[in-house]
Amino acid sequence: MASLLKKIIKGRAYYYAVVSKRVNGKPKIVHQTYLGTAEAIIKRLTTLPDPLEVEHTSFGEVAALWAQAEELNLIGLIDEVIPQHPNRKISIGTFLTVGAINRALEPRSKEGVGRWMKKTVLGDLLGQPAEAFDSQSFWDAMDLVEDHHIEAIEKRLWERILTLYHLLTDVLLWDTTNFATHMDGLTFSELAQRGKPKKGTSDQRLIGLGMAATPVIGLPFLHKVYAGNQHDAKLFPEALSLLVHRYKHFAKTSEGLTLIIDKGNNSEQNIQFGNRQGVSFIGSLKPSHFPQFLGIPLRDYTESVGPYLVHRRRAKVFGKERTVLVTFHQKLYDRQKRTFQARLEKASHELERRFKEEQSKEQSRHKPEVLVKQYEAYLKKKGLHGLLRVKIRGNRLILRKALRPLRKREESFGKTILFSDRDDLSSQQIIEAYHGKNVLEENFKFLKDRHYLHFEPLYHWTDQKIKVHALMCVLGLILVKLLLYRISQANLSMSLPVLMEELKDMKKIILVYPQGQVKQKLSKFSRIQTQLFHLFNLSKYIDSS
Repeated sequence: MASLLKKIIKGRAYYYAVVSKRVNGKPKIVHQTYLGTAEAIIKRLTTLPDPLEVEHTSFGEVAALWAQAEELNLIGLIDEVIPQHPNRKISIGTFLTVGAINRALEPRSKEGVGRWMKKTVLGDLLGQPAEAFDSQSFWDAMDLVEDHHIEAIEKRLWERILTLYHLLTDVLLWDTTNFATHMDGLTFSELAQRGKPKKGTSDQRLIGLGMAATPVIGLPFLHKVYAGNQHDAKLFPEALSLLVHRYKHFAKTSEGLTLIIDKGNNSEQNIQFGNRQGVSFIGSLKPSHFPQFLGIPLRDYTESVGPYLVHRRRAKVFGKERTVLVTFHQKLYDRQKRTFQARLEKASHELERRFKEEQSKEQSRHKPEVLVKQYEAYLKKKGLHGLLRVKIRGNRLILRKALRPLRKREESFGKTILFSDRDDLSSQQIIEAYHGKNVLEENFKFLKDRHYLHFEPLYHWTDQKIKVHALMCVLGLILVKLLLYRISQANLSMSLPVLMEELKDMKKIILVYPQGQVKQKLSKFSRIQTQLFHLFNLSKYIDSS
């Protein structure tokens, strides 16, 4: 039998753990272990030894996006849209939400999502093992998502957003971009086509992404995936019909809706089609299509809006009298002129280098007329056709500036031509509304970022999976944009990279002690991190994580 034995030695109490047994019918101590004084025993009981292992997992950024997804009931609304098989252990909504969070934070292939989850608290928040999110399980879930599901998910999501935030206005932004795929030329795809990339080279098949978003924060309202070789202007009527239908669903009318568009969507047919549906436009015009507005002298720019001089008039644009603003920005003029002159000089030097190389040949020289054609083709490729006159006389290359075309080109420097059928708006309101499309361009910049929300690489070989991949990317963008919106509402000014850096420094620390004891704690927070912790209400995930 074990018990504690107290011994008084030189006036101090010492304790021993003793084991007693009966020997020959009498109790006898057969083993004793010295424990020390009461103070020493208490100290040992309340002080843990050094841990055997220390682990840390990503907490802040994952918990914040999970909190946003929970607030939106993202998993639940997706599962309401897509029928679930009764034997399915993990819902399709769960897979798509995990995919969206991963795309927002540390984009991985579907094969790598599970490995990424092991380094985060996401599996604990879900109550699911990271191993369950392997590539095959992801693909099986994605296979069940159809086109009409994607549209319904986006619509349901916005119904939820509008119950939480007042973000729908009578102004929306529309623009397009494209992304490269890794699909070879033999794989059938209606979406992945060779076209003109917005960025990079044309040696890969592309898919296009159109997006409508709200002003100020650029929250995606609608997205559409389209063929990479489809021109923006040809896509626009179909996209506008979808946009008007969705806007009517929430606003009950499309009357009063103003759409901010880029010049790539311009055509008389498109603009008049939108007008017939009650949609107004603010957009820009291609200077080459409307050269009559470029020759207006600066003395007729009678308005001033910030750094812009503005000439305002009524003119026939796309078959109807509309408001036209021609703006002039001096710094933009100076920059464009410097850049253009540098391009001319670089092209001249290149042609001189080529001609010198040709002259150094002892044989097989090209005829002068052949060289002139080659040099003019080079200038055309560089967008300088007709601006440099090329002649060859004997062993001399003669390059002369074409003064009249150069003056015409210079007339466009520093100028932007805007149009609108919102005649009630001031010049300042039209200019500010048009420049508001920068937040949509920021969305595309995020989707092309190598660290967050990265749309590429696109390792999918069917159009259906490409569309689901795009959906997860857009859902991730919505989660991030709502976090940034909440930050701005709390009077915290923070960009996406700064936000992610702060959240990623918020770690969960796991301490493993001898005898299997495990303690969990959070890393020390800065003042900003403490504010984010409370703003996103992350304390509710401490125990569950």
